[in-house]
Amino acid sequence: MGKYQYRLKCEFKVDPESFISVADELEISIPCINCQRDHRTIVFENITEKGICTPRKKCNGFPGKLTSRELIKKSDHIQVNYLIDFEYEPFIDQKYNVKSNFKFGWTRVYFTLNCSNCEKENTISTQENVGRPWDVKCDCGNVIYKDHKSPFSYKVIEVN
Repeated sequence: MGKYQYRLKCEFKVDPESFISVADELEISIPCINCQRDHRTIVFENITEKGICTPRKKCNGFPGKLTSRELIKKSDHIQVNYLIDFEYEPFIDQKYNVKSNFKFGWTRVYFTLNCSNCEKENTISTQENVGRPWDVKCDCGNVIYKDHKSPFSYKVIEVN
């Protein structure tokens, strides 16, 4: 069994002054060797905790952890870098009889923004497979986030 790292980079086109925080929770699609299923939604509830393969009733846990999250405020956007360390070896998916792979990238990230118009805090999320373009509006009607292209980029490397 090999040791791998999944590197996820998120670039959110938001005013850095309105950005408050990114949630500890991360949802991402990764093949799970424990349940032998490809493209499972793995939930990381906190940094340094073991991932949870969903649905929970069908798997006894994902063999990896979200080991770091780095937040970088740029002049015109926020960048969040995630690093997931996990164990993996190729397998044949138990349900669909296809070889596991890392070709499909999917993730969901939650973050909180402050509305520049009314100062209300808004917790929102974005994910890979959402229909784009779309705008997130505060209750006051002000557009607080424009999601016009995927903010995610993915890279998997073997670290053995």
